[in-house]
Amino acid sequence: MTGTTGTTIASVIWHRLDRDGTDRCRLARLDAGWLIVGHARWDEAGEEMALDYALRCDPGWNCRSVDITGLRGDRAVAYRIARQGDGFALEGQAPVPGTDLDLGFTPAWMLVPLNRLDLPQARPYEIGTARLRATDGGRLVPLGHSFCRVRSGMDHAIPALGRDARVTLDETGFVTEDPGLWHGVVTPGG
Repeated sequence: MTGTTGTTIASVIWHRLDRDGTDRCRLARLDAGWLIVGHARWDEAGEEMALDYALRCDPGWNCRSVDITGLRGDRAVAYRIARQGDGFALEGQAPVPGTDLDLGFTPAWMLVPLNRLDLPQARPYEIGTARLRATDGGRLVPLGHSFCRVRSGMDHAIPALGRDARVTLDETGFVTEDPGLWHGVVTPGG
């Protein structure tokens, strides 16, 4: 993609509700698509996690790649994940099937399908993701999600994890409330 900074559409600061942590994220429009850049910091079982991410999408909100760098405690972390066929591959490994890439440690990834899909009112829509397990050595695993537009927000379910929640969205598509996990405040523009 040409251009690395683009025009900022909105930014968000999320605070974790299940443990200490924050995530500062920015959405930018590029000449050739979208860029979601964030800085997630949290405590994972007594170990400090500090991950920076840059997720790139084409103009139709299809995830193309993500770079993640940072620290897990005092150990360096660096992941490069790219679309490969009908899924995503981590650092050249065999691809894991998925329409979308679930970063697992941030709600930023949900911006991609929520802006791409024209979700009908009150009908669940299932998507398959390749989910990054950044906290246990970094690997991709398949994981199903279900989204359903409702009057007061969006129902989001992850059956394999026993999770079912009504999330609240900003007009940009950023999640502002994910009960028990995240609370975010969106600022429009740069």
